[in-house]
Amino acid sequence: MKSFLSSSMDSITDTAKSVTDAYDAHIKEKAIRVVNEKIEAKGLQIDRIEQEDYETMISDLSKDIKEDYAKKAAQGLLAFIGLDMLFGL
Repeated sequence: MKSFLSSSMDSITDTAKSVTDAYDAHIKEKAIRVVNEKIEAKGLQIDRIEQEDYETMISDLSKDIKEDYAKKAAQGLLAFIGLDMLFGL
């Protein structure tokens, strides 16, 4: 029984880590795409930007995207809770 619980916990931990990794990869891909679009919109070439500056732009935008997603998720949850209380679901 103890082995079953241990393997279940390991499976849950692995699943949570893979979901987190996929989420972080999605955020980074979106940040890269947006940064590249902004750079090109200004008429600059991506390969002429310092690597450190480029990574900083991606990191900053990733934080902004995560904050935006968190805000939207919180608003959605609060709206659901409000509807739940309103309709007694």
